[in-house]
Amino acid sequence: MKKTKQPIDPEFVKDDEVIRIQAIEDGEKKVGNWTFRPMTALTVSWMQRNNVFGEQRDMIWKAGAFAFLHSEPFAKIREVVNDTDEFTDAVDCWIEENITGGPAMIAKLSKAMNDAFEYYMAADTISSGLSTKN
Repeated sequence: MKKTKQPIDPEFVKDDEVIRIQAIEDGEKKVGNWTFRPMTALTVSWMQRNNVFGEQRDMIWKAGAFAFLHSEPFAKIREVVNDTDEFTDAVDCWIEENITGGPAMIAKLSKAMNDAFEYYMAADTISSGLSTKN
């Protein structure tokens, strides 16, 4: 039986260079009721400092932490971000007040978080092309 190659759907293919350009040009994103600022070195640091990506955190909380850090005023974030317990409580409150739409809303937040992280990481890439050394 001869195998035929299925055509590649361009909707599902992301070129590294396209992602890098999107990341460099990244700006605010409207997701549901929120407008998120782009991910920055500072927000990544805040997420790492508060173990947002740790295994003990569930996806709802991770998405809520991302949303809190990228939508709330900086003054409000800075009040809690350097104390893990206060930060956890602030994210819990954000989730309680904002995530009212169930799984579909959580999926949108998770996608926004994953896309933002992908763009952030891609923005600082270099060409993977071959180089010649003499």
